Amino acid sequence: MDSGFFFALFDPRDQHHADACEKQDWLEELSVVIPWPILYETINTRFVRRPATIVRFESILRARDTVLLDDSPYRFEAYEDVFVRAKAKRNPMSLVDAVLCAILTDTNVRIDAMLTFNNTDFGHICSVQKVELL
Repeated sequence: MDSGFFFALFDPRDQHHADACEKQDWLEELSVVIPWPILYETINTRFVRRPATIVRFESILRARDTVLLDDSPYRFEAYEDVFVRAKAKRNPMSLVDAVLCAILTDTNVRIDAMLTFNNTDFGHICSVQKVELL
């Protein structure tokens, strides 16, 4: 799960809003894994100032099939990867996206599909790990 999906879902001005609304039923039909960095990115000052939005988001987080995944096992690897990529000018990405990539490579975490609109950062790793981009 990428924070871009949540931004699109809750912001009618987002270019991917209509697509996110069409896909929101999957949040109820599938088990959803949300790493903590996605929460940090999504629950920002602007987000919490909209009570209806925060209530809807909380219902997603509290759903029975939603798992909040501890990112601590992936932080250092992701941190290192961000700097290596940036210095080499090779597909630079944010630390949050690097944590998601590290999680996607962990065979102990079952991820079958990923809701994202960021195919640039996640397309390759999802293809290699056989994770469907939704």
